[in-house]
Amino acid sequence: MFRSAVAATVLIAAPAVAAGDPAAVVGDFNNALIAAMQSGKGASLAARTAKLLPLVKATHDMPGMTRLVAGPVWATTAAADREALIDAFTRHAALTYAVNFSSFDGEKFVVDPKVDQRGGDVLVHAAIVSRDDRHALNYRLHQAEGGWRIIDIYSDGVSQVVTFRAEFAGTVKAGGAAALAAKLSAADAAKLK
Repeated sequence: MFRSAVAATVLIAAPAVAAGDPAAVVGDFNNALIAAMQSGKGASLAARTAKLLPLVKATHDMPGMTRLVAGPVWATTAAADREALIDAFTRHAALTYAVNFSSFDGEKFVVDPKVDQRGGDVLVHAAIVSRDDRHALNYRLHQAEGGWRIIDIYSDGVSQVVTFRAEFAGTVKAGGAAALAAKLSAADAAKLK
């Protein structure tokens, strides 16, 4: 994910998301991130994370992303452990956005309204533009929960799902989904103190 000096006291509730138009979903998500960045540096990381959580839930297919990050172990994971990992990974995603988008210095998102079809998925091309830099952010979306949801983000060509999967592979191999849920929860709790 693009790291900018970007601040995030965000939304009071989940944004209205244009579920029928994948480019609009990405635009709504990016606009909410900008609003979060502009809302000030005064809020704590915990408060910013809590406010970003509804945004992540409204725009991302977190169960699908979690399944992809967990890999083959997902097929043999008990339902309760799956739910615990989805919850932990969703909070981790919100915390990651709160850290990476923590202040505003004139950045803007641009979204190409024309999407590329990729089988049943679509790819929405976007970028975050600052005064002296531009980072490509391409969003892969698919149909989930009655609308288009983000299933992966490619920052300058690097897949967020692949990055997370590689980062967490050792934990998943050693202890499965339950171990990863515990690790994410403990690490995130330490950051939010």
